[in-house]
Amino acid sequence: MPKVKIKIIMIGHIDRIVNFDLIKNHTSELFSIEGLDRKNDLPPPSKNDGYLDVVYSVDEVKSILSDVNCDGICIAVMNYKFLDNFYMHRISENKICISVSNLEYVLAKKDISLENFILKNIYEIFALYTIFNSDFSANVNEFTHEDTRGCLFDLNGDKNDIIYNTEKPIICDECLSRINKKTIPDDFIKIITKELNNIKKPWLKSVELFIKKYPLLSILITIVFSTSINILSSFIWKLINGT
Repeated sequence: MPKVKIKIIMIGHIDRIVNFDLIKNHTSELFSIEGLDRKNDLPPPSKNDGYLDVVYSVDEVKSILSDVNCDGICIAVMNYKFLDNFYMHRISENKICISVSNLEYVLAKKDISLENFILKNIYEIFALYTIFNSDFSANVNEFTHEDTRGCLFDLNGDKNDIIYNTEKPIICDECLSRINKKTIPDDFIKIITKELNNIKKPWLKSVELFIKKYPLLSILITIVFSTSINILSSFIWKLINGT
């Protein structure tokens, strides 16, 4: 199947907290991230409730992205809240905006990165784009469910639930059944399932968390490994010297 082109748009100084190089360099058999643009000249939000946080409505974000064009999908990322406090909205025919405002604190509870959260949502956006034949105006809500299953299509009405479907998200049996009723490319399910399983912590971070969770076992493994290396080194040295 031909790859879908995706352009990422940074709204404001979001790159201060997100490493977009990790996202731009992500490889997939399904899509390619073709560009990385920025929108810095932002209008003041219309909401003025006395608080210092910046909050935008969907229409305001639509205005910010009005001059952005791309083939395929445009995905904007910002560190400002949406007026309704949801973290993702369809802005226009092929434009989606993700808000990561305050989500870093939720994700930090499980040592999950914002980059993995954004990648997970890129896969969700791509999946819906494919399932509905490039038409985001279709009833995509039929694929989201309020109960939390660790599924790519969890609604996450409570933002605290994002920790359950950000890393290694699945596509639950109910969603698989619905997808199979649509006209989708060959191997779509197989490929996206494999790639979703690769959204996980870096190896070193996983080792660090294992050590924190099992300190005594980690010490034992270190001792056994070190002893084995010393014995093997001694054996090789004797072989070299013919003794």
